[in-house]
Amino acid sequence: MPVVTKAHTLNVIRRAYGPDFAESVKDQLPDHLDLDAPKDRETLFQLGLTPDRLMGALGGEY
Repeated sequence: MPVVTKAHTLNVIRRAYGPDFAESVKDQLPDHLDLDAPKDRETLFQLGLTPDRLMGALGGEY
């Protein structure tokens, strides 16, 4: 999976989970997410997200 920007990730989260949730997690996300990197996957997991859920929310657009 590619590296995605924080802005792109927040757009996906906003579309999938709503603006309130996106706002609540924005300060916990790094500027770039490498969805293959264990550290970034752990960050998403701690926020209740997974790369698969984000991919599904985008319809596989990553």
